[in-house]
Amino acid sequence: RKHGCDQNILIYCVKGKGWVECQGGRKTLSENQFFIIPAQVPHSYGADKASPWTIYWIHFKGDIAGRFVDDILKIRDMETNESSRNRERITAMFKEIYENLSMGYSIENLEYSSICLWRLLGSFKYTAQFQRTNEAKRHDIVEKGILYMNDHIQEKIRLEDLASSCGLSVSHYSKVFKAKTLHSPMAYFNDLKIQKACQLLDFSDMQVKEISAQLGFDDVFYFSRLFNQTMGLSPTLYRKKKKG
Repeated sequence: RKHGCDQNILIYCVKGKGWVECQGGRKTLSENQFFIIPAQVPHSYGADKASPWTIYWIHFKGDIAGRFVDDILKIRDMETNESSRNRERITAMFKEIYENLSMGYSIENLEYSSICLWRLLGSFKYTAQFQRTNEAKRHDIVEKGILYMNDHIQEKIRLEDLASSCGLSVSHYSKVFKAKTLHSPMAYFNDLKIQKACQLLDFSDMQVKEISAQLGFDDVFYFSRLFNQTMGLSPTLYRKKKKG
């Protein structure tokens, strides 16, 4: 783009290598690095021929978009320790925006995606704060288990999996978890699934059976019963109910 474009472009490399030419210099972008090309700046970019990259990228603009663009244009590294939350950026944030927009460009979908984008961009600019949130939680057995639940919210997991993720026996883990939350681990996991289901009902056009399948329920009738028990009404009635 010899004249740039009217949006900022964030490129996040998760595998392989590539390059970005911007303001007269070529920069190499490797695994777990990102770069933001400012709006209106001439640029070009591409994959390395020997080890082509896998990237996630997003265009963004707006009155406050400049807050997320670095004045000093340079490659930024992402830490890869257990507190980095890099996987969460992909599985939760990028995917959330992409899947929501794939449901159409209604005002509600666009507003929700914009809110998600704020959090995504903030996680890149304020990496220390983003990681620090996870750092404290990783040292708490119950919080660590809840993080594991959120990381696997679309899957079916067993109590043994939760206990193992915290390095405890099933009995010890269940006792510690219930003492702090007043819920059994699996009941808590189901509550998180229903919470996620509410978000999907509020902010997507997915059918109930699609939401059920996405959250790891093989039986849509069981999902509906569980939703009713938790929320006091069926998924269909929940979606119709006015909120806020």
